[in-house]
Amino acid sequence: MVPVTSTDGPADDPVIADADFDRLVALVRTLLDVPTALVTLVEPDEQVFPGAVGLPLPWQTLRRTPLSHSFCQYVRHSAQPLVVSDARQVEVLADNGAVGDLGVIAYCGVPLLGPDGEVVGAVCAIDGRPREWTDTDVAVLTQVAGLATSELRLRAATRDAETARRAAEQAGEQNRLLLRFAESLADAVTLPDVAAAVTSAATEVLGTSRSYLGLVDPRTRRLQLVPAAGRRDDEAGEWPSLPLGTDHPPSAALAAGRPLFLPDAATTLARFPAASSAAGGPVPFEASAHLPLPVAGDVPGTLSLVWDAPRAFTPTEEGLVLALARYTAQAVARAVLLAEQESVATTLQRALLGELPAPPGLELAARYLPSSAGAQVGGDWWDAFEDSAGAPVLVIGDVTGHDVRAAATMGQLRSMLRGFAFESGEPPERALGRLDAAVAGLRVGALATAVVARVDPGDGGGRVLAWSNAGHPPPLLRHPDGTVEVLASPPDLLVGLDPDRPRATHRTRLAPGSTVLLYTDGLVERRRTDLDSGIARLAGALAGDDPGSLDDLLDRLLTGVPGSTDDDVALLALRVTPAS
Repeated sequence: MVPVTSTDGPADDPVIADADFDRLVALVRTLLDVPTALVTLVEPDEQVFPGAVGLPLPWQTLRRTPLSHSFCQYVRHSAQPLVVSDARQVEVLADNGAVGDLGVIAYCGVPLLGPDGEVVGAVCAIDGRPREWTDTDVAVLTQVAGLATSELRLRAATRDAETARRAAEQAGEQNRLLLRFAESLADAVTLPDVAAAVTSAATEVLGTSRSYLGLVDPRTRRLQLVPAAGRRDDEAGEWPSLPLGTDHPPSAALAAGRPLFLPDAATTLARFPAASSAAGGPVPFEASAHLPLPVAGDVPGTLSLVWDAPRAFTPTEEGLVLALARYTAQAVARAVLLAEQESVATTLQRALLGELPAPPGLELAARYLPSSAGAQVGGDWWDAFEDSAGAPVLVIGDVTGHDVRAAATMGQLRSMLRGFAFESGEPPERALGRLDAAVAGLRVGALATAVVARVDPGDGGGRVLAWSNAGHPPPLLRHPDGTVEVLASPPDLLVGLDPDRPRATHRTRLAPGSTVLLYTDGLVERRRTDLDSGIARLAGALAGDDPGSLDDLLDRLLTGVPGSTDDDVALLALRVTPAS
C-alpha cells in the first residue's frame, strides 16, 4: 500500500483516512456536483479509501471494501479511465456489490499513479442515479488525480530525505557532514534554490571553488546549467550548456551512469580535449568530480564540483561527494514535483473561477493573481452572473490561506453562495445570511470575507448598486467625473462567525460612466502598511481620467503586484456604459 498520512478524526479508520485527500475529493464533489467522490488505493484483496466523501455507513467509517465491491480495480488493471452511465446496464458490473451496498449507479474514474509511476488506484466520482459524464468531467478528475499523484511522490521524496537525514545523525564526523548537506538542502523549493544550496554546502564542507547543477533539457537534448539563486550571469562558468555524449566530463558521467573523479586539469584535458576553456586554453580549474543524478520524473541531470587545486580523492571524500549527489537528487526531485503540483493547482483554480456575463449596458472585467509565496492556488475568488430575473450579481471573497485546502473551501463557499444569490428579488444580505446558516449547519469550518452586490435598473440610464459586506475591504466607486468614493459601511461579521447575527444591505446610485471596483486585500495590504493606507492608495490610482477599457484599468492597477505580494489577489470591476 502507498503510505499516507492519517490526520482525520476518530470517526474514520485512522490508519487509512487522510485529510489532504479528503480535501481533494471534497473539491471533486463541488466541481462535478456529485454526492460521492473517492481517492482509492487498490490492493490484491481489497480497496481502501484515503480520500472519501459521501459513502454510506459503515463504508465511510471503515474506509475499505473487498474487491467484490470495487469498480476502481478495473481502472487499475486497464490503466485507463472508466466511464459508466448506469452500472446496472453493464454485464460485468451489474452484480458488483458496490451497486447494492454502496449505491454506485453512475461511475467515472481515472488512474492514480504512485511514486514510481505505476497505477495504484483511482480518483473517481459516483452518482446514485444514471448520469452521462462529459469530457470536462473526465478532465477535472484527471487534473485532481495529477495533484494526488504529485502529493504521493512528494511524500515519498520527503520520506526518503527524512530517512537519509536520520541515518546521517547516527554517528561520526562523516555523518555530521552529511547532516550539514541535508540541512542545507532541506529548505530549497525551486531549482535555482537547490543550485545555490549545493554551492554553499559544497564550499563549506568540501572546500570547492564552484559547483554546477545541470539538467537535461528534453527540447534541446542538451545538459543545461541551472542558474543558482543569487548568482550573476557572468558567474555561470564554462559550462552553461553542453551536448549529450562523452566529449565533456559532466555529460560523460551522465552517459556512463557512474561518478567521474578527475584529480587535476592535465588529467581532464588528456581524457577530454573538448573540455578546454572557451579561449582554447587549459580548463579554469584543477580537480573536479562529476556525478549523475537519477532525478524522479525522467529529468536526469549531473552535479559537477570543481576545486582550484589538484586533489587526490580519498575514499572518505568520495563518499561525501556521492552523499551530496544523493541529497541533491532528492532536492531536485522535490523541486520538480512542487513545480508540477503548482501547475496542476493553477489549472484547478482556473476551473473554480467562472466566465464573465455580458449584460446589456454594462462592461465587466476580472483578474486573479496567486500568491508569489504559495502554491499558485488559494482562497480568493470572484464571481459574476445574472440572477433568475436577469439582474447582474457580483461577488468577491477571500478564504483564509493560499493553498489547496483554501481552494477546496473556496469552491464550496462559492458554489453555495452562487446558488443563494441566484434567487431574484431579495437583498444581498439574504444570500450572505443563508451562507452563514449553511456553513454552520454543514460544519464546513470556513472563515471568509465577502461582498455580494446586485445591479438594478435606475433612473436616467443609470443603475442602482445594492451590496452587503461580510468583513471585506469596501468597494470603490469611481464617478464619471473621476472622483472616487469608498463605499464604506458599518462592518458586518465575517462569514462563518455567527449565523444568527443580522446583516445589512446598502444602496447607491450609479450614473452612466460610473465604475465599481471589488478587490481582495492582497492588492492593498503590505507588511508595515495598514489596510486603510492601502485602500487610499488604490483609490488614488483609480481616480482621474481613464478613457481606456476596464481590462486596461485592471492591468494598470495590478502594475507592480506580481512577485511582490504574499497574498492572493482577485479583482472584479463593473462599468455602467454611457448612453450613445
